[in-house]
Amino acid sequence: MDENFTQGFKRIFIACTLIFLTNQTVLFAQNCTTPNSPNVTNISNFTATLNWHYSAGVDNYRLRYKIVGAAVWSFKHGIPGDSSNHQLQGLISDTTYIWQLKAFCTGTPLIRSSWSVIDTFSTTNFPTDCNNTLNGTAWIDSCGNCVGGNTFSSPCIAFSPSISISLGSFICNDTTSVTFNTSQDPNEPDISSAVFSSDSGSFNLSGLNTNDTIGSSTIIAGGGYININTTLLVDFIISPTKISVKAIDDSSGQIYGSFTIENNIGGGILVVATSPPDNNNVTSGNSQTIIITNLFVNPNPTNLTFNSSVISELGDIDVQNFPFSINCLLVDCNGEVNGTAWTDSCGNCVGGNTGNLPCIPFSPTVSVSLSNTDCDSLTDLTINVSQDPNEPDMATSLFASNNGSFAIATISVGDTVGSAVMSANGGTINFNTNLIVTSIISVNQAIIQSQDINTGLVLGTFTISNTSPGINITAQSPPDNNNVTAGNSQSIIFNNIFLNPGQGTILFTTTINSELGDIDVQNFPFSINCLLVDCNGEVNGTAWTDSCGNCVGGTTGNLPCISATQLCCR
Repeated sequence: MDENFTQGFKRIFIACTLIFLTNQTVLFAQNCTTPNSPNVTNISNFTATLNWHYSAGVDNYRLRYKIVGAAVWSFKHGIPGDSSNHQLQGLISDTTYIWQLKAFCTGTPLIRSSWSVIDTFSTTNFPTDCNNTLNGTAWIDSCGNCVGGNTFSSPCIAFSPSISISLGSFICNDTTSVTFNTSQDPNEPDISSAVFSSDSGSFNLSGLNTNDTIGSSTIIAGGGYININTTLLVDFIISPTKISVKAIDDSSGQIYGSFTIENNIGGGILVVATSPPDNNNVTSGNSQTIIITNLFVNPNPTNLTFNSSVISELGDIDVQNFPFSINCLLVDCNGEVNGTAWTDSCGNCVGGNTGNLPCIPFSPTVSVSLSNTDCDSLTDLTINVSQDPNEPDMATSLFASNNGSFAIATISVGDTVGSAVMSANGGTINFNTNLIVTSIISVNQAIIQSQDINTGLVLGTFTISNTSPGINITAQSPPDNNNVTAGNSQSIIFNNIFLNPGQGTILFTTTINSELGDIDVQNFPFSINCLLVDCNGEVNGTAWTDSCGNCVGGTTGNLPCISATQLCCR
């Protein structure tokens, strides 16, 4: 085909298409009514309501506006078709604007009206307060915040935190606790940082490791709305004379702040804390108590002075002093001046006026017994444990053997597999219990509860396991808020569920740990024998099976048969 003809055809096609689209646009504009009666009401410094006459059949409107003389329009798209007004916001005060409106009769952008006539309005220039309220009464207070008027905020008050510092002991060279209390009234400037120091004394930081507990704190904020109890842990060791401390929420485990404590080279201590930002510079009321437990070492007799220097987020500085008189008094562990009480090997204050006796070495009495020692037979297994008064409390127990097994495959949940007799508090408390299977983890492991016969109360839980070879029983004593017993005993019997091994020796080993870390290990050997029973069922009998397959001799009264060989040779 001729190239000139092709190019000419394309030009004619494009021209016809443009004419068609132009005619369609005109047609659509004529079928969509141009918005009329534009007017403006509710004019303020920064807003105005643009109005127009409602027209049926409009899908949506497009609005444009600009400052008189500006080159660029601002647009608002997709205004619902059933609207007859729209509020403009973010305008500039004392400024003249023009605006127009266009209607779209369907969702198709081509089906639209022409722009409406231009309307004009001017924003006002009424005075506004710091809260942008016309003729408002809000003002900027001394903290730089907009308060009063419609802000619902009160003006800040002078920075005057309440500070107190206390010591657990005033005895020279005594290791004691030190408590720092800080509180603020509502509307005080927020605390930015706080520094506490002393002119003598020191922290005993030796031997501390990461995550060691060194105290506690209580945080109250939000005017009392927020209450948090935390534990103070060593975050990391900065140097031999300085550590970082973190406050961990006792409920959530969240870190609620950190600070540093250190010993000054010239003597005295330094505690430095920085408050995290909270997007404002005024508090609604807060308080914080920090207790560093048994870490501060008092100096020799002197006038010990602590100092606090607290800085607000606005740069205010509050300085306070706290003097203490340190004296060398002879005070025993019971707090008695010139008393004779002392701390025993278990860490308890005893003697003197305490009424407590010193603890004795950890030496539980243990015994293990079997109801029979026949090989491959079920037997009762009995374990007895007792302690004398003033021994360290037991914490955990492990009973194990190098052979034998529990017949766990033969028991079910709810079965009674034994009993126990328990005595505590020097014999004043006594219980009789049943051993109930509460869970079977596998054919080699089950969980047993010791349930009081009278009340059904669970007095202990332990696990029995087959270890191939042998067994083990693990138990943990419940805490009783002390580390010394008044005397106790337990006798536990597993009825007919321990299976003896074959011929040989079985060794039971008991490992008992005290709450103070003492370990007691004892061994209990047993000889397992297979009884010799003759063919007549006599233990250690002499009957035997002859060549004819008959049980003869012994107490049978039977003679052995005679073979054919023996007959021929007679």
